[in-house]
Amino acid sequence: MTLRGKCKALIGLYDLLWPLAIPALWLAPRLREGFAERLLRTGPDGFVDVWMQAASGGEAYLVRELALALPEAMAEERPLRILATTNTRQGREVLERAAAEVAELRPGVSLIPAYCPFDQPSLMARAMEQTSPRVLVLLETEIWPGLLAAAKEFDVPVVLANARMNARSLAGYLCAGALLRELAPERILAVSDEAALRFALLFGAGRVERMHNIKFDRFPALAPGAAEGAAAPKAGPVAAIMGDGRPWAVLASVRRQEEQDALAALREIRAAEPGAGLAVFPRHMHRLDFWRRALYEAGLSPVMRSALSSHSGPPAPGAVVLWDTFGELAEAYAFCTAAFVGGSLRPLGGQNFLEPLAHGVVPVIGPHWSNFAWIGREIVNLGLAVEVDGPRELAGAMVAALRRPAAREDVRARVAAYVNDRRGGTRQAAERIASYL
Repeated sequence: MTLRGKCKALIGLYDLLWPLAIPALWLAPRLREGFAERLLRTGPDGFVDVWMQAASGGEAYLVRELALALPEAMAEERPLRILATTNTRQGREVLERAAAEVAELRPGVSLIPAYCPFDQPSLMARAMEQTSPRVLVLLETEIWPGLLAAAKEFDVPVVLANARMNARSLAGYLCAGALLRELAPERILAVSDEAALRFALLFGAGRVERMHNIKFDRFPALAPGAAEGAAAPKAGPVAAIMGDGRPWAVLASVRRQEEQDALAALREIRAAEPGAGLAVFPRHMHRLDFWRRALYEAGLSPVMRSALSSHSGPPAPGAVVLWDTFGELAEAYAFCTAAFVGGSLRPLGGQNFLEPLAHGVVPVIGPHWSNFAWIGREIVNLGLAVEVDGPRELAGAMVAALRRPAAREDVRARVAAYVNDRRGGTRQAAERIASYL
């Protein structure tokens, strides 16, 4: 049997397994929503120019950027129609907001949100036949054999944009290397040299090119002249708590697995800088009870943010504010002197540490920030992030920042230069997609 014949047989077997899996998928709450749409029993119909697949919320934001960057009308009699699919409720909500924004900003572009069909090859083939896209755009690491096989069957070119892949994913994909090479995308736009090499090993170097991450284009606050706009507000509840003139240390997005490390660091920070304000923002609100108890047992006088107001003013010296109010972290960055961004002391991938940089604060992070590797290791080498390993180093870095903070204007200017040098990925990807239209 030829390689193509073997690949066709594997896709056929994959298709036969799906009816066994679908009842089990119904039991997953996050998949049950939109189940009929995922089976193509409901949902959008009609031809489209572009089909974009975004796994969840993060990738769905990229769809918005690309939809706004694509040329409006390939034919005068109708708008450019983009089918935008996703796998999650969060992604669907982002796409629905994006559709409204695109309709307002680009009347010549129509963005159609939908849940992505399950990857059963025959189901994907029916979706491809119903929509007849001129190009299929996959974002980041959306390598699904059923979808790729359907695109191949209907001669739809595939562009993998903003593509990234870690070593673990590569090892898994290489197990199906022959099949995936037969279904390879026409063009892969990788966001790092490492990702480009991994995609080249999987699909062949001739299909791969480098691009800047579209996410750099999503930071308008770092554009030239934004320093004035990032100044801390002079009024409001966060200003009343943190605008008292003393230095403040914020431990942000702290995950359960690193709580003990963060608690140990807090003790050392309080001992070294008893006059500094301290604030803890757990990543998940259900961990507030742990933090309240742990801070009390450590003698760190916890005060709930909800107990403070514009009238009560800042907490007493020595207290640690435990933030139990949503939506105020960005404003806290505008007032703090030192900031640790969590999810990074343990192998959890890290949280977004560009946010404090936008406010002129150099973040302290742990060694595990693979979710944001697209930012580039140069950001650490240039001193725009401080990487630490463990609670003692974390405490030392935070104390150093409290005693000798970098000038906010200088930090903003340096990060603006860093980000601006890496802009342009949206335009590059949009031009490549448009070349297939």
